[in-house]
Amino acid sequence: MRADVDAALACFRQAGDRWGQATTLTMRAQLRQYDDDLDGALADLRESWSLADEFGRLSPADELFRDLRRIDLRLRRGDTGTALALLDSARERAPRVVSEEMLVLLDALEAGFRVRLGDLDRARELLDDAERALRGEATFPGDHVRTLLGNVRASLCLELGDPAGAARSLTTAYAAALATRDVPILAVVAVTTAALAEASGRPHESAVLLGAAARLRGAHDPTDPQVRELTARGRAALGEEAFAAAYATGRRLDRGAATAEVDPARYAAARYPAR
Repeated sequence: MRADVDAALACFRQAGDRWGQATTLTMRAQLRQYDDDLDGALADLRESWSLADEFGRLSPADELFRDLRRIDLRLRRGDTGTALALLDSARERAPRVVSEEMLVLLDALEAGFRVRLGDLDRARELLDDAERALRGEATFPGDHVRTLLGNVRASLCLELGDPAGAARSLTTAYAAALATRDVPILAVVAVTTAALAEASGRPHESAVLLGAAARLRGAHDPTDPQVRELTARGRAALGEEAFAAAYATGRRLDRGAATAEVDPARYAAARYPAR
């Protein structure tokens, strides 16, 4: 996509189409993130937002997504203090301007951030609140949020030394992800399943899952903290060449095979049977 995105951006700039520039810069920021260029990604987003603001005020939901995108980039860059300040600001404004469904989504995403930061008590509180609010809810974005909640709950369980709980939560997250028919969200579940495999002493399977996650995502994601940590530990356990070969095995899968490969039941059922 890189050449196409750069060509589109050049055309929009030549034509003076500022909205086209704003949308294309958002796409290029995502590509730069995957290329391990977080400074470039942040610069593109800032320019995109500046151009978009010329067209009027964003909706509250769009402002929230902008905040979450900024927070994610700051965490990837290691700017924890800035990320926390942005998170507190978004949390303070959100109840006044967004719907109940958006608040559940915010709880799910913030819980993921809190797990990354090691604030496990706050992460558990947010997950409990979100799950209570979502229980029985059938409207959008139900399955997407259920995927995120199950995945973050699994990450929390791993941090707490509860692989059986992680396996059960991943099974729930995987089923919800399939229901969304949104392939890239399966990559989120795949990475946490790789963490479960690694925690269970199976570094080769973990590396294959990371490769399958890249196949589902459509790109590597070297700046994601969990991917980065799992990659480092996998290379230490397997050696550089063996890790690369296992990762490539997952990366070469077609979409259907990758979807089947990342099913947590393949890695969890025997060792951690469901209650």
